[in-house]
Amino acid sequence: MPTIITHAVVGVALAQVGPRSVARGRLTFALAVLSVLPDLDVIAFHFGIPYSHWLGHRGFSHSPFFAVLLAAVVVRADFRQVPLHSRDGWHLFGLCTLAIASHGVLDAFTNGGLGVALLLPFSANRYFFPFQPLVVSPIGVENFLHGRPLTVLASEILYVWVPILAMLAALRLSLRRAAVVQRAARNPGSTRV
Repeated sequence: MPTIITHAVVGVALAQVGPRSVARGRLTFALAVLSVLPDLDVIAFHFGIPYSHWLGHRGFSHSPFFAVLLAAVVVRADFRQVPLHSRDGWHLFGLCTLAIASHGVLDAFTNGGLGVALLLPFSANRYFFPFQPLVVSPIGVENFLHGRPLTVLASEILYVWVPILAMLAALRLSLRRAAVVQRAARNPGSTRV
């Protein structure tokens, strides 16, 4: 799995395109937490549930099906001010789903573990993507610090953080250009950019 820091980075990035009807800070916090949340399945080890079980690590909580279910609950419970069947409600539901589902997707790009049960509850098979550039992070802070933390973080920065920052920069530039065009259309005599 990637580090919880990188999972949270994805949530923080998704919040940048959130609906204006939701406070940005609240949405950022919620999406960061949702991006990390599937790894709570590691508690299964404490109950004797093996890694390979559908309730084990990288099992059901890492599936898109789980992401859809949890996103529906979160939007209904935590964002009541946004009408469910409104444009902003669907936007929020989509962002929450993406934040949660991103966890399993990132894990499938790692080079270790047993794979991710991406198709649960329809199939218990575990998958990796053919391209696995992310160095798997050991489970637990102590194992992480005594392992190869810089190697893990370097792969995440290169293959996750940099592309996310590039996409956010491109999005910002695009929005800025759109605002300039709108301003110019409203004020034909204005040439300020």
